[in-house]
Amino acid sequence: MHWLRRDDETTDSQAESLDPIRIFTHELELVGFVAPSGQRVTDMLLRGQDLAFLPEGADPAPANWVSVSAADVLIVIPPPLPARSGWRPSRQTRQVFVRLGPYRVIGSAHLPPEVEHDGDLRARLPFLPLTSASIVRDGGEGPDEVEVAIANLAESVEHRILAESHA
Repeated sequence: MHWLRRDDETTDSQAESLDPIRIFTHELELVGFVAPSGQRVTDMLLRGQDLAFLPEGADPAPANWVSVSAADVLIVIPPPLPARSGWRPSRQTRQVFVRLGPYRVIGSAHLPPEVEHDGDLRARLPFLPLTSASIVRDGGEGPDEVEVAIANLAESVEHRILAESHA
């Protein structure tokens, strides 16, 4: 992670427009904000882009932003996407299990029909969004239920397609 430094000033309106995010790495869980970019976090990660992250409670001054490398990310709980009326996924929904470091994640993945085997996942979708996901930390308390968790399959110790979902 690198601290970002800029010379421009942050306004209160900029601080109010930040989106909440949680980022899990091997060492720690980061809770804070990202600036809206008009891009999905999954797309940014798939392109290998760093995430500009503001820790919770920090003043949104430019000197307080941290750059988190996509390679350091295990799991991301992204900001909520705006609702799209009438949208229906054109993919199959499958239950997927992923183990990443000390975390286990289970959720529904919207996969293209041609993805048949677990081995296809890592090559085709190195950052896999899982909806209605549960995250459990080894030695932690009960599961953390989230709307979406993006799992870094490239860093997974284990991942597998469990079953087809009926949503």
